[in-house]
Amino acid sequence: MAEKALVDSLLGRYAIPAWVKPYIYGYIKKNPIGAIRYATSFIDVKRRKGEVTGSYVRLPNGVEFGIEDVVHILSLFHYGEERAAQTYEKWAKEPVPDRKEYSEFYADMSETAEKHARAIKNLIEGIGHRPDAPSKEAVAVFDYLESLEDWKERLICTNIIIKYSYGVVFGTAFYKAFYFVMPEYMRTFGKAFQGTEEVARRGDEVARRILREEYAGNDIKPLFEKIMRLIIRSVMAETRIAKKAKIEKEIELLSSISIAYPLVIFREEGVDVDVDEEVARVLKIYNGAETRHRHTQKAKNATAKV
Repeated sequence: MAEKALVDSLLGRYAIPAWVKPYIYGYIKKNPIGAIRYATSFIDVKRRKGEVTGSYVRLPNGVEFGIEDVVHILSLFHYGEERAAQTYEKWAKEPVPDRKEYSEFYADMSETAEKHARAIKNLIEGIGHRPDAPSKEAVAVFDYLESLEDWKERLICTNIIIKYSYGVVFGTAFYKAFYFVMPEYMRTFGKAFQGTEEVARRGDEVARRILREEYAGNDIKPLFEKIMRLIIRSVMAETRIAKKAKIEKEIELLSSISIAYPLVIFREEGVDVDVDEEVARVLKIYNGAETRHRHTQKAKNATAKV
């Protein structure tokens, strides 16, 4: 009961949606009671200050990242926006019959993504670095996105699945965690995302309408599971950074929430989906694929040594 009261109190303080509760309860069960305070310490900084040097960034709560790891994380966000801009520009040139607004929307989305990409690149250069090459796992996400041919699937993937998993969960977490240690950079970074809310709102409304009208009685799980497994794999590919910073459990928590968030949107729009069941299913699919991949790699390595 004490744990539940603590969680409820923190949820209220930070205006965290009630549906997140089960994932935080699960996080606490795997960790000491102090874990929830540790997790919220990333944003509850009060008057503490962090530190930025040429070799590391220390957050106000004491968590430390190597500067090369911060650059790598930012580079992944940069790649995502840059690749999205290219994909949206391509889609804008592929008009949908009787839907002129579709091309106009993706032309606007391309401009917005380009603006975001420039802001992230400026942030990276502001701390004295250049963007890294993307991971193969991140490339796989956007290769799949670009391969989509159905215009409705494109809208759902970009405006619901990727937006609420990558952007709203991990993007927001990064921004809030690093804001108070690099305010001069993060304020400029945040300004680039201001003024683009209208485009995002339009995309959200259109995607939600498609969910209500087209998917209330249809199975959206195959589309969701395919791209979500790739998204989670791209996140888990960066576990070395989480391990170095001793935040593996917190990344696992965010990963579960990132899978659940688009599903919650689906459910709100009348799609028949069991959120908890689907989160467990995606993680099982991901873990199974990773196990098979490790076994294959071991077999290849063993063969190479013969």
